[in-house]
Amino acid sequence: MFSILDGARLQTFWQRIMLWTLQHDHRKALAFLEATVPDLHQKVGTPRYAIEDALEFLTSEYLGGHVASMEMKSRLHGLFCRFAEANYLGNNYISSPLQKIIHSLLRHSDRRQAELLYDAVVAFGLKLSLYTLTQFMHKFTGIGRPDLAMDALRRIADSPADLSSDAIQYSCIKLLRSPFPSAERYRLQSQLVTEMLETGIRPGIPMLNAMIFNAVEAGDFQTAYAIFETARIHGIRRDTITYSTLLKVALHSLDESLVRKIMLMAEEDGALPRNNQLLFCLLTTIMQIAQSSGTEDPSRLSGYQLMLQIYARYCDISPLQELGIWVNPLGNSGGPTPVSQPSPQLISVMILGYLQLCGQPLSMEQLYHRYQGFVAQNHPLIAPTAETEHLANAFLFTLGQNRATFTMCSIILRDMLVPPASTIVKVAKPTIRTWTILLRAYFFNGQRAAGEKIIEMMRAKGVKPNIVTMNTIIAGYAAMQDPTAAVNAMQELELAGFEPDSFTYKGLTRVAKRDELLNALRNVAGKTDQAQEDAQATEDPTPLENGHASPQASRSTHDNSQGNSQEKLLEVSSQLHKQINDMVKATDLQSGHFP
Repeated sequence: MFSILDGARLQTFWQRIMLWTLQHDHRKALAFLEATVPDLHQKVGTPRYAIEDALEFLTSEYLGGHVASMEMKSRLHGLFCRFAEANYLGNNYISSPLQKIIHSLLRHSDRRQAELLYDAVVAFGLKLSLYTLTQFMHKFTGIGRPDLAMDALRRIADSPADLSSDAIQYSCIKLLRSPFPSAERYRLQSQLVTEMLETGIRPGIPMLNAMIFNAVEAGDFQTAYAIFETARIHGIRRDTITYSTLLKVALHSLDESLVRKIMLMAEEDGALPRNNQLLFCLLTTIMQIAQSSGTEDPSRLSGYQLMLQIYARYCDISPLQELGIWVNPLGNSGGPTPVSQPSPQLISVMILGYLQLCGQPLSMEQLYHRYQGFVAQNHPLIAPTAETEHLANAFLFTLGQNRATFTMCSIILRDMLVPPASTIVKVAKPTIRTWTILLRAYFFNGQRAAGEKIIEMMRAKGVKPNIVTMNTIIAGYAAMQDPTAAVNAMQELELAGFEPDSFTYKGLTRVAKRDELLNALRNVAGKTDQAQEDAQATEDPTPLENGHASPQASRSTHDNSQGNSQEKLLEVSSQLHKQINDMVKATDLQSGHFP
């Protein structure tokens, strides 16, 4: 009936049917549009905007707010292509509704649909807006098609768009930081930078930061610093991210002089002294460089003194003096007058630096009591540092390593679980790292009962151990020469869903008598065999012969379970031998330290 109507009546009739179906039955509206859209504008004269509005409505209806089926996505995609080819082929202008349709199709497309949609857009010569092209860039970046993302960028570059705009720069950054395969990542990232520069992109500081970060991540520190210097020479203002990333170069090269240089340049840019986060990164880098030296190396103390010098350049030193961790820094800071109170984060890193780099165990014990007193007294600058578990963990780790002070661990745990009633700040509760450090402290000092008490407390509180915790327990029992307990702990590790790793086997090598360790492994394997046989007999009875289990079936079950256990035993034994050989080459097996 529709096909016999003349032009004017056909146009009126089409619009009425479309309006009615859009109001009452969207599936019929879609089917009607599919049946009438080919060449409709040219032959019938139906306003193109009416067709676009109907298609936009249906696209929004089927793709917005819920997951559309693959069939529906394909139908909408096909409908768009037919309409665009018939009405926009080679057209320099695309209406806003059609841009929105492309956005919806792209946002809900999978990899193949996105590629087909872009192919259609390119084949029809459609002139897309900047926003639509950047959306294609983001899509192709996310699905691992950097070639198509770069093609979209070249089309942007061919348009009158401002290539220095935030939208384009952000799209480039997203592409540069996309998750390429690790083996090819840096090569592909460098290739993309070259292609971007060839298209006319001039990186702003956020994009330069991404380039520096890529170089640092790949270990190409020379290039990272060269990019930084290029930005400085051309007068591009660096930001916190620039300096924080460059500090990684200083850390890798263990170059304190570079840290000082970064500090002075940050002052020139005005990033210091206002930016506490950057100051935190500076202090942390100095601490990590100093930590790289031996425990008896005097440079550790000088590292802390340098931290004090940098801290005093910008911050009030009175909180450190109150804590008793102010020692003579390396000369005069020579910097600007401190303009603000230090943040809790800065005080935390200074306490951590003192714990890591200087002082004797007994002085650490005194420091903890002094620190905890300020927390209980709600010191405005020191008490907030207890709102995270980092300092408590640091005190636990430091005091737990020494036999004269490890008993402090129970006091620190008590203060975390039951803070003094006067405390106003919300004191952080123990985390899985806290519990692991406690286990290490007790097992390291031969306090098996206390360590097992910690395990009971974790179970009572519903704390699930991670693989680091389980490896600590295994190494602890092994160091106390209890191979049976160590192997049982390894079995619990596997029951918890973890796979033994190199630290697991390294922990087992703490057992001095290898024959006892292998016997313990055989005993566990035998119990596992029996449990598997019992379970199989209950769930899947073997064939009966005269009311008894078939000997052949029983032997088969027994042999299979034994074979699995023997394979496991051989695997563990092989890993142990490998660990022993590696450790003989690199370390003293009797050091007694945990992995």
